Amino acid sequence: MAGPSLTTTIEEFNNKELLDRIRPLLQRDKIRLWEAPYTDADTGAENIPDELIESICAEVGCTIEQTRLALSYLRRHALEKLASKKRTDLITLKIRSSGVSKNKNDCINISISCQSNGHELEKLIQEKLNLHDQNLKMICSGRMIQLNESLQKQNIHTNTTILVLAVPKSAIASASADVQTSNLIQAVKEATKILHDNARNAVNSSQYQLRITDQQGRELTALSDDERRSLMIAMTLHEKGRSFLRQRDYLSALSLFSEADNEFRQCSSQMLNSVDNWGLLNLDIVWCYLCMQNVNDLQDAAERLMRCDTCFVKVYGNSFQRLNALQKDGKGHMVLFVRLHLLQAIVAYHAGRKIDAKNLLGMAEEEARMMHVDPEKLTQIMLMGYTVTEARRGLRSSQGNIDQAVEFIIENRRVREERLREERAREEEERLQNRYGHTQNGQKINITYLRQLESMGYPRRACAEALKQANNRLEEASEMLLTNIDTLVTVSRLSADDHNDDDGGASSNQEGELIDDGTLIPQLVALGAEPEQARALLEIHDNRLDRAAEELLQKFRNPIGTTTDNPMSNLFERARKIVEKRAAKRARLDEKAAADEHNRTTLETIVPDLLRGNRQLEDINGDSGPDDYLDLLLDEEETFIREYRHKLINDGVID
Repeated sequence: MAGPSLTTTIEEFNNKELLDRIRPLLQRDKIRLWEAPYTDADTGAENIPDELIESICAEVGCTIEQTRLALSYLRRHALEKLASKKRTDLITLKIRSSGVSKNKNDCINISISCQSNGHELEKLIQEKLNLHDQNLKMICSGRMIQLNESLQKQNIHTNTTILVLAVPKSAIASASADVQTSNLIQAVKEATKILHDNARNAVNSSQYQLRITDQQGRELTALSDDERRSLMIAMTLHEKGRSFLRQRDYLSALSLFSEADNEFRQCSSQMLNSVDNWGLLNLDIVWCYLCMQNVNDLQDAAERLMRCDTCFVKVYGNSFQRLNALQKDGKGHMVLFVRLHLLQAIVAYHAGRKIDAKNLLGMAEEEARMMHVDPEKLTQIMLMGYTVTEARRGLRSSQGNIDQAVEFIIENRRVREERLREERAREEEERLQNRYGHTQNGQKINITYLRQLESMGYPRRACAEALKQANNRLEEASEMLLTNIDTLVTVSRLSADDHNDDDGGASSNQEGELIDDGTLIPQLVALGAEPEQARALLEIHDNRLDRAAEELLQKFRNPIGTTTDNPMSNLFERARKIVEKRAAKRARLDEKAAADEHNRTTLETIVPDLLRGNRQLEDINGDSGPDDYLDLLLDEEETFIREYRHKLINDGVID
């Protein structure tokens, strides 16, 4: 007798494990649910016999109702695939959404032409989910779907899962509201551009800057401008995505990770294989798949984990030998391999490679055991005044030895302090080089030579001028200072005045008008100047009485009749132009100050998680920093290990 007609949809059935166990039984018995007698040839109605349901129920050990729902789902799914094959260009996509309903696992099926573009898919999803007043972010295989490209060109095929994020009501929209933008990704790119420009100009050491460093914290300089920009954007998006990952907002994290993935792909393979960022991003993307219960996208997950594994081996070396040579906490990176081998095991399990899954899960289990931290030892080290992050990383790096853990913490702080000193010294060197300009052959001033000459008692500006004229030749510069010190001092003053005029530097009078303290004009009048002449002289010389008096005395040494050579002949015109010049300078300064404030607000609002890495330099003993991805608690990993160990036991793979 046939059971009642069911209208099971994907929204109503999500027991993938049960489906995976029933499919092989149907294939074994050559049962085709989409054909008669299970589907009426005329009406297409469902007609699954109770005998079949009871037989399969006995084999899989599930309830009658769950088995009936599973068979109904498999029948309808097969019919949908057959219907889509009748149109060669029609594909069926699985749409999973976030923030639309209370059930985070809800899915719907959508059929659309593979020639349609992202805009058309977005419109169709909006209609299906009733999201007309919201913008959507659509993610496929960890990458953002491009709105203006066809689905076929983006390698989107039938049965592909699309993750959908409703932007205005998500964490992304609220995070960007403070900077008056509805798109966090674009705001992050704007902030990264600011960081990129700061790093290139390096004029103000108080500016936020993002520098790309190797495993030892040394800055990578052999990068093209485009590659540096792409890396900065990718790293910024990745770090911001990790902030969502820490909050377990996986879909928001994945949307940022997909954009970071696009930016990383703009870089050369040689660069991607020389740093671990590329591997970490792929690891984070697959971790999002797992936490969103979307590891059914096996092909993309497997490819990303392979890239991650390859990247880690190239960067860290087999058994961490390369990493151990660079830093003493190489073993601490094993926490990343716990997650990597766990994810590889889960992907292998769902692909039917259960022996591989057993072996990989065993590796993850052993690594997790080695990375386990004894709570009592953790407390002991914290009572010594160290942070929980320092204590955990120290114990992991020393395999649980308290004395060695403390030594690691002390050494780690010393290294970070040394890097801080080096960073400050480098910033000071860049500041001086930008202040004093270049030599005649275009080189930057050698700051080491500058300090040597200054230590001999010469004025710093004169030393810089000597090095500029001598093209950084120390002995020649020293000889020039010995024989022509007065000339160098004069030239350096003129050069400083020109520099201030060019870069909008500060001066004693930036308001564009004379500020008279009541004593300057009378002193010049006493020397023979008319009051208006005195005011004009002070305006020209920026209230510097000595220079104004020198020009006034020059007037009396020259006859008034020689108006061509008389510096006083066009005094008022000169004063007017200088006032206008000061006003223009002040306007530039105000504009620059407003732009700097906007940039700082953008950075502090959009990428606080990224800038935390910079603030770590100021807080040597802080808990957070650029290596906080190594401070995994492993609680979630251990939960998944137990879950899949239980599955393998039930499948008879593990005794």
